[in-house]
Amino acid sequence: MDKRIFIFPVVFLIVTLLVPWFNGKNINGFQGSSLNPIETQIIEFVNGTRAYGYDSVLEEISLAYPDFRSSGSKGAYEAAVWIKEQFESFGLNARLEPFTFVNWTLEAKPLLVIDQDGDAGTVNDSIIVDSFQCEHYSKPLWLSSLKDLVVLPLPPAANRGEVGLNPINMTVWNAINITDKIVLIGREVRWASSWEQAFKAKLQKQHPEVVIFTWWYHWMNFTPPMHSSAGGLPLSGLGTYFWDLQIPVGFVSYADGLIIRQKEEVDSRLSAFVEIKARISQNGTHYNVVGKIEGAIDPQKIVIVSAHYDTVMCCGFCDNGAGVAGMLELAKVISEAMQERYYQPAYTILFVAFAGEELDLVGSANFVKEHKSEMTNIDAVINLDCLGSDNLYITETPNSQLAQKMIEAAQDLGVPIATEDPGGSDQESFRVPASVNGEIQEFWSVDLGISDAVPVASSAMLCSYPLFYSDLWYRGTPGWIHTTYDNSTSTETLNWVELDDLENHVKVALLTLIRVSPNLIPELKPAMMLTILTVSAVSVCILTHKKIMRRCMKRKILMH
Repeated sequence: MDKRIFIFPVVFLIVTLLVPWFNGKNINGFQGSSLNPIETQIIEFVNGTRAYGYDSVLEEISLAYPDFRSSGSKGAYEAAVWIKEQFESFGLNARLEPFTFVNWTLEAKPLLVIDQDGDAGTVNDSIIVDSFQCEHYSKPLWLSSLKDLVVLPLPPAANRGEVGLNPINMTVWNAINITDKIVLIGREVRWASSWEQAFKAKLQKQHPEVVIFTWWYHWMNFTPPMHSSAGGLPLSGLGTYFWDLQIPVGFVSYADGLIIRQKEEVDSRLSAFVEIKARISQNGTHYNVVGKIEGAIDPQKIVIVSAHYDTVMCCGFCDNGAGVAGMLELAKVISEAMQERYYQPAYTILFVAFAGEELDLVGSANFVKEHKSEMTNIDAVINLDCLGSDNLYITETPNSQLAQKMIEAAQDLGVPIATEDPGGSDQESFRVPASVNGEIQEFWSVDLGISDAVPVASSAMLCSYPLFYSDLWYRGTPGWIHTTYDNSTSTETLNWVELDDLENHVKVALLTLIRVSPNLIPELKPAMMLTILTVSAVSVCILTHKKIMRRCMKRKILMH
């Protein structure tokens, strides 16, 4: 007898044994998750190495310019064009959306030279301070000369908790005339309101040539200079005074600041030369970048995935090259999933790279201004800002279920996630446009006219911590955004932003996205797939069995 006659019972037995095994397993290995097979397949498309590569390109662009990717700069424009090209390479309909706002560019790296005797004619007594960097949006200082350098001392503080406990020694401060001089002071002066008010009052009475911050206390020597968003302009605190009084602002490291302080104590003739070749335009051009995938059923309804690509005086590998890289990876994966017929969005998906987030959300606010009539069509905004750090967070959405969907997506993928209060980034231009409009008007005296825009309650930011050096005290581990450590080399050395974390965070955003924008590809449940598999296998076996039996009968007939 033909041995193939046993195929049917053997295959049937195998299928029977596999059914309960499949029922207890998830195809992608996420035990107990509720991903369906199509979601599983799409998630598998995410490539963390590819996303990390996108971030590396943005870092290279930043390193080519003295102002990195500051909004409106040459580096920012190059980054915007490159992002648009990536969208187009994925098959998206891409465009640059320009808007006009205050613009700041640097022609060269800022320069600080210490002269030990105050005489420009002497040689071998000048020191270039390599760590010096001007503040973001600092006032220019093109034509300068040697100026006396003075130091405003801060009171003793053994740790962060003691900052502000001891008052400023006004007797010492009043004896130091800072008019038309270069002033070195600890940045910690801004951590205590009484200290800050004393400093403001002195700036108003005595106009210095330049203010240079350093870290004053030895317990701050673990962090490099940390630059605020538009720290040279009126966004908060001292910024107003620097702007109104036309004072350029910079920062040096703790080590260099300590050297300067020690030299100034020894020789009162200490002088310095500062050069900040910046240009400011009230009508500069900035660019938002949009990549579009048209919805198949309800194209008027929109889901936005966003990230800002501008930086603050550093490479911005985490803030926010990582967010842009994640957004690009999502666009790439969605495009691939559509080509492979795993995904077809019912709604239109817009991938948007915003300029000017560091200027107080002006890029996203201008996007809302340009698309105000479409706000009622926006179903959700998923904003990616600073991915890849250790712990994933989602901002709460009190009047929508978007944050909960994000949490469920993370849980299904086995990625830990926590919530934090709303705020912090570009999603706020959609969630509370009137509030953002008011802040921009207060800080920049510009009314963008979006106070009457319809809010999008389902607007959330996906981010990760630690982010700031101060997270050392609050979370036990520091982060390094807005510092020179925010680059790929330092993130690897300091075990901060890592490829695996970046990939997992992108997967959470992706799973949320494909659940927010309905998939028109029929969903095959695991049980349904097993049924189809079983029926198909049984059918094939039956047909094979019949074919074998016919051949056996034919042989018997021929033999007779």
